[in-house]
Amino acid sequence: MEIFYRLLFGHLLADFTFQTNYIAYWKRQRFFWLCVHVIIHPLCYIPLVWPFINDVWVTRLGVELNGWACLGIITLLHFGEDWFRATMVNRGWRDNSLFYAWDQIIHIGVLLLFTPLKAYPLVSQWPLLGILFVSVTHFATVTVWFAERDIYGYDREYPATGEKYISMAQRLAVWVFFFLPLPLWFMGPVVVAGLYAWLVWNKKVDFSWPSIIGGNLMTICAGLFGRFGMGFRF
Repeated sequence: MEIFYRLLFGHLLADFTFQTNYIAYWKRQRFFWLCVHVIIHPLCYIPLVWPFINDVWVTRLGVELNGWACLGIITLLHFGEDWFRATMVNRGWRDNSLFYAWDQIIHIGVLLLFTPLKAYPLVSQWPLLGILFVSVTHFATVTVWFAERDIYGYDREYPATGEKYISMAQRLAVWVFFFLPLPLWFMGPVVVAGLYAWLVWNKKVDFSWPSIIGGNLMTICAGLFGRFGMGFRF
């Protein structure tokens, strides 16, 4: 599982953290930008799995595949899925939360198919912490936006830079509190999330309630998993 979690961290970095609004838009309009997006993935994967990259990871159809071969196949299949999604959206398919979830399930399923799940037990905490970090920042932002589009209409624009980073900073603060000693780990998330909700209620900031509720629920789950599932704390 060590390699899988490292690759999942790399996938989240490439698909969310390093996928700018510009790339996300133009990868559906121009083949070049689709290629740029896809190439970012192995650039994230290779440094993360470098210690294992020359090892044989899996055997498929009687052929032993080392890390390089598996990363090549994963990258090609990522390209195929993203090309399919872009093509279907351009033909009129609704790019809603269901299609978004399908896309991520396919990508993660490919990672599972081409990584050794038993040969390399998980011994490092940092891949899981990296996954949780991206989950409460860029992943949560995109997921909440898809939920907002389902609720408010598909013409809803992606959050502006200020709104996006204020929301991410708030969720990150809630998440970090979970790793602090008592009573901070318990009271801190409540105070930060409550302050955030008060700002919205009093129209000090213009964020949606799906962002408040959904974003903080994801963050609380990530915080609880980090503290009690991983046993991580400062």
